[in-house]
This record gives sequence, C-alpha cells and structure tokens, in this order.
Amino acid sequence: MLGQYSMYLIIPTDATNRISSRYDWQTFTYKEVEKTGTRDVNVALPTEDDLKSEIQAFMATHSIDGSGTKAQLLVAINLWLMENAHPTESESYTYTAEEVDVTTDHEATVVDMVERHPLYFAKRVSPDASEYCIKSDLTFTELKALPVTIKVFTNEETKAYISENWVEE
Repeated sequence: MLGQYSMYLIIPTDATNRISSRYDWQTFTYKEVEKTGTRDVNVALPTEDDLKSEIQAFMATHSIDGSGTKAQLLVAINLWLMENAHPTESESYTYTAEEVDVTTDHEATVVDMVERHPLYFAKRVSPDASEYCIKSDLTFTELKALPVTIKVFTNEETKAYISENWVEE
C-alpha cells in the first residue's frame, strides 16, 4: 500500500503500547428478541365434506358466482381458480431473532496484535527476554506517533542491532 513502510520495531517486554488503531476490534453479545410478522397464506378450499352453506360462504367471501348442488358449487370454484389466483389471507406469526445487545470496543496493544495475528506480527524475543522484535507495515503518521521506548529500524539496521545487543550468553 502506498505510504506504508515495512519497519522492524524493537519493543521492551514490559511495554503495553498501542502502535496503531488499525488492529482494534469489536466483540458483540447477542440477545434473543421475539418479533411478529405477517405473511400471505393460501386459504383452505372447500371440499365435499363441507356443508353447502360453508361452500356458499366461501364463494361469497371471494366473489365467486354459482348456484346448484354442492358438486356444482365446487366446479364453479375450480373454474374460478383457473382464471384467478389461489385466494390468500394474511396471517400473523411470531419468530425469534438474534440482535446485538452490547458492542464492546477493544483497543489493540502490541501484545494483542502479536496474539491475534501471530503470523503477521511474528515475534522474536531477545535472549535475556528484555525486549522483542516485530515487523510491521506502518504509515508515516503511525511511525511518527510511536512512543520513544520503541526503536524503529529497517531490515539491515535490525540485523546490526540484534547482532550487537542480543548476544547469547
């Protein structure tokens, strides 16, 4: 990315500094919420088992013309269905949904960055465990904002620093 520089940071082990806000994260807790909705469902069509008065009430409700026996009324309903869509009615229902209850913001420290992104911020610890080194791609603004306790080096400068100061005992 333009404006970013791969630099090596030598950080004291006891430092808990933030070096960038890019690695901040959020966690969420959820709660179950009961909601209601409406949907259109097909109405039950009358059958031979229904009373003639029930079939006629169905026809009146849906403005279907016809008269005669139960069988003739059912034929009139079937003819009406071929020309029109199946009649529907609105139905209310309830369901449970998860919604975010609490959002917690976390500010990433160097320790968090190393723990959460161990491959990207591969940590190399000095033999006496007083400091460690990580590689990071930082913007110029982030580099300028680093605390003075953190040393910033290029690759070659890091090699020289480690060979001079991280002597195995």
